Amino acid sequence: MKDLCVGPLVRATSATSVVIWAEFAQPCMVTLRATLDASLEQPPILVKTQTISIGGHHYMAPQLQGLEPARWYHYSIEISALTAQEEKQTTCTPETTVHMLQCFRTLDDAETIAENPLRVFYGSCRRLNQPERDTLDALGQWLIKHIDLREQVWPHVLLLIGDQIYADTPPPPLVDMHPHIKDGTISFEDFVSQYTYAWTSTASVRQVLACIPTYMICDDHEITNGWNSTPTWRAHMLQSGQEQVLIDGMVAYWVYQGWGNLDQQHEAAHPLLRIMKEAEQTGEDALEALRTCIKQAVYGETDLHWHYTIPTRPPIFVTSTRINRSSTFTHTADERYAPMHIISPQQMSELRSWLQEQQTGVSLLVSSVPILLPPCIGLAEYLAGVRPWRHAIAPLHWLGRQLARLQLNVADRVGFEHWPVYTTSWHELVKSLAEQSGDVVVLAGDVHFSYAMEGRPVISHQSHTQWSRLYQLVSTPIQNALQTKERRLIQGQAFITRATYGGLFTRVLPLQVQNEHVDTYHGLLFENTLARVTITLRPQQEHKYDLEQEYLGIVDGQLQVIGRTLLSMNHL
Repeated sequence: MKDLCVGPLVRATSATSVVIWAEFAQPCMVTLRATLDASLEQPPILVKTQTISIGGHHYMAPQLQGLEPARWYHYSIEISALTAQEEKQTTCTPETTVHMLQCFRTLDDAETIAENPLRVFYGSCRRLNQPERDTLDALGQWLIKHIDLREQVWPHVLLLIGDQIYADTPPPPLVDMHPHIKDGTISFEDFVSQYTYAWTSTASVRQVLACIPTYMICDDHEITNGWNSTPTWRAHMLQSGQEQVLIDGMVAYWVYQGWGNLDQQHEAAHPLLRIMKEAEQTGEDALEALRTCIKQAVYGETDLHWHYTIPTRPPIFVTSTRINRSSTFTHTADERYAPMHIISPQQMSELRSWLQEQQTGVSLLVSSVPILLPPCIGLAEYLAGVRPWRHAIAPLHWLGRQLARLQLNVADRVGFEHWPVYTTSWHELVKSLAEQSGDVVVLAGDVHFSYAMEGRPVISHQSHTQWSRLYQLVSTPIQNALQTKERRLIQGQAFITRATYGGLFTRVLPLQVQNEHVDTYHGLLFENTLARVTITLRPQQEHKYDLEQEYLGIVDGQLQVIGRTLLSMNHL
């Protein structure tokens, strides 16, 4: 159907609800209808909504409620004109639109989880400069190939955890269509073209998004390279006339990524959701209202929260590690050189409370950037974030400021922008881990190579037999390549596999290679990948679970397992 521009995308999903997102070519009334697969008795569940206009584009993201847990549904979209003169109604089905399978599976509840291990696919960094190596595109083909086994092998959730677009380096085909974006994306309309191209350039990518519940979080390239990398970065960008890039980029991020992450019933008070609801009711274009709200956040006047949770079993907390980093608009040394945070104090407080509430034996934490880095790099980042003599008397206080200035310059020059350099957030997280009785599994991306690590608090509040562990699994890129200089640096320190710093003992976990042609070095994987993580809870054994990670890469044009993470299971 020509009226459907982007989508549909299956977004925020629970055991009893789902959000379906789509963009249309014109304003219209939309009826979203879901029917249990192979059910001829139960009536369909439906919701009717009016599209929301934003910058002359037209969107929907209605939430279907009253669904059954762990069940497969087929859905369709019906549209009709807003004016009474046009009465003809068109039904959007796989046969009449872009020939997609439109279905989704609701999540498990407490009664069904014992029978169904949780399967999560995740990855980050999709630059779209190597179409033949696009693992997200290959996933679409893999899903159709395994359609008869969808209950056994399809992911329950797909996590796209950073750099869904590269706003600062648009793909060549898009530049050919819009030459003015060659040097970077500026306006809301420019960002729209990036998301449209990323999600509609192939039928296979559209297929993935149309049937797998997909959650997203941004990293820097959704706006520009190095976004919020230092405390003064944002102020410098605003002073240099880049306000529109920051505001319109965030508006586009909200429309295309952030909006669909939220359970609309539980997050009804979110300021941006309120703007969307009002625009739906009034029919007015919401672009300026969104710009006004996000501008306040860009200037540090308000703190919009972008983190969220996913009601899987075990549950998932998705952190927002790019937007709320330490940022200052003053030139006072105390603020510029203070220990930094990678997430806001409010988000950290919510994360720590959430971790304390988990009783499953394992919790899943998503971070667009790694918490644990290869040991030498992690130690170097941590030392670059420590601020000695900050509260000392002169002349040590003065010396501490000079050291802090040097540390910031070094961090900016070599690209230290992951968790260890943000020592305020680092120490609070390590403290939370020391108080945990269960393990935390982190899924991360950003660095353009894949690896797995284990961290353990040096001092724990738990007994020796109950030490909590931090497992970090990194899968990246979906489609990109590590620069030669960076790769040499990473390989040069790869033979060191253990380090202790900041109250945490860390070590690299072994990688089991499944294909002799896979590009690896000392447990690090240099391939385009998506990862499949399978977690099986053992309800009959308290705090016990099984965890397996497989890396999926493209071999002979098909998505195949190319490596596995080996975990020590003796304490699980």
